[in-house]
Amino acid sequence: MKFVQRKMAVSRQFQKKILSHLLNTPNVYYRSTIADGINGFFKLYRPQFAAHEIHITADYPILAGRPEVDGIEFIEHYLRCIEAENAFCICFKPQDIHHLLSGLTRDYYSVPLNIFEPVLLSALGLVMRCRSPKNLNLNEDDISALYRQFIFQSEKEIQDCLKKAFLSLNREMDISRSSRRYTLLCFSKLAATIKNAVLMKTLDKVFLIPAYPEREPQITFSYGDRMNDRKYQKLVERISQIDNSKEKITLILNEVSSLADLLDILSDTELYAEDFKLLINMLPLPVFAMLLSQYPNDDFLDRENEQLLFMALQERKQQLSIKERQQIEQALNAFQHEEM
Repeated sequence: MKFVQRKMAVSRQFQKKILSHLLNTPNVYYRSTIADGINGFFKLYRPQFAAHEIHITADYPILAGRPEVDGIEFIEHYLRCIEAENAFCICFKPQDIHHLLSGLTRDYYSVPLNIFEPVLLSALGLVMRCRSPKNLNLNEDDISALYRQFIFQSEKEIQDCLKKAFLSLNREMDISRSSRRYTLLCFSKLAATIKNAVLMKTLDKVFLIPAYPEREPQITFSYGDRMNDRKYQKLVERISQIDNSKEKITLILNEVSSLADLLDILSDTELYAEDFKLLINMLPLPVFAMLLSQYPNDDFLDRENEQLLFMALQERKQQLSIKERQQIEQALNAFQHEEM
């Protein structure tokens, strides 16, 4: 019991140390697990009668994997991993980490994902590209170059590349000892992840490209307020003169404020599969829900534009999180209510 009580006292102090320098992130699982979850463990833990019980689910996942021990030893091991990951992440600006994780999913704050892995890999990727790792700002050219670098390498060779990059990263950032030791233990897992991503051609889901949601236009649509015929025709002509998908979709979103006009534009202009995909991914959930209700299936879609729109809608639908699906249902209910 003295041995267990000593571990409990040390773990409590260790938790307080982590919380005093905890990464500022909107991810709800991060603080709720490290603060509330661990506090709940200490509140419920009764080593005299059930020293092996953990009581909490530890929802925030650590890169090293769930500790295969019980009771206070689980908490002790878990906190040491958290401390190493947190110490590394706070070397970077919270806003840069926010943009990085937004590149994976816009609602990362409600997803139990590991933050340390994408931050580490982004920093290592930038070092391998001979760029500063401080801003975590990989781009598409970097991802292509990393793909060419890894495509013919074995897991062992990828692991060696990561270790070499980490040595350079450490010289530049003076990483804490606990983070260095922890990272070295994770390289085999990271190498396997990279090798699999190369084979599946999904390296951009491992080495993330930051996204900046705050820079995107705030899109609002009304059910009425259609533009006059002359203005509508001029817009159709302007769209037809643009070759770049992003410019074309940005113009549509900036100029169209009526759902009826949006449906007409999607039908009357020459848009391609990549245009529809980009548009659908940029639409707010209520508008996406409206379009989804208009095209529930492809049974009677004869026009090519409608078929491409349907495919883009279905592709985004497959990528929705549980929370987004719930929001879609609410939006559809509200839409149906307004129609009534």
